[in-house]
Amino acid sequence: MKNLSMVLLSCLTTLAVADTTLTFTNNAGKVAMQMQFANNMMRATSVDDNSTYMVYDANNTTFTMFTTDDKQYFVLGKEQLDALGDIGAMMDKMLEEQLADIPESQRAMMRNMMAGAIKAQMPKQAAKAEYSFTGKSTSYNGFDCQIVIKQVGEKQSKFCVTKYSDIGMQASEYAVITSFQKTIEKLAQQYGADNSMDFSSLGDYVPVWYNQAGEAGSLSKVSHGSLNPDIFTIPEGYSEMKMPF
Repeated sequence: MKNLSMVLLSCLTTLAVADTTLTFTNNAGKVAMQMQFANNMMRATSVDDNSTYMVYDANNTTFTMFTTDDKQYFVLGKEQLDALGDIGAMMDKMLEEQLADIPESQRAMMRNMMAGAIKAQMPKQAAKAEYSFTGKSTSYNGFDCQIVIKQVGEKQSKFCVTKYSDIGMQASEYAVITSFQKTIEKLAQQYGADNSMDFSSLGDYVPVWYNQAGEAGSLSKVSHGSLNPDIFTIPEGYSEMKMPF
């Protein structure tokens, strides 16, 4: 009987785990971004630009980007992410495809000319981001937080962070954020523009306020209502775009 009670309690606890929606507002008080979590997935929508949104599936480390104006989407899975992570190999593949119809006698010369031009325009790899607490704390919209500085080379960004559990997020939802941030941080370093927010080196933190790359915003609302699973799927009528790598 005791074992049965424990099983029932476990089931009820599982059913009680709710989804999470984080709403961020800009300095003007307007909603700037929403992050929605359910079933090890995250949907991020920039409210200022409703024409695009992204779904990240931590179950298989897959990004799906959607453009609502033309009803298209493209998927970045492990193969595509690996290709993006190796700029040299990706560039060689694109050059081979572009030069496929050029006679062999001219191909080597054209390849060298084009490769030189492309390499000259490629961004330099960014330094690895370093995060540190300042020792100061404050509060935004009722959320207490600690000030963090992010240093990437000579560039500096500022955040205020809190423990994910303090805003009612589940460990599984925080794991999705960590997986997402580590993936984009690795890519961002390759392309010289690291706008990731990976605070895992400091502990289990999420941003309450951010000021990075000319954009600032603060967490204004946290809700745990159930989300429609359809918002994480490919909408009917959308077509897949072919990626050039």
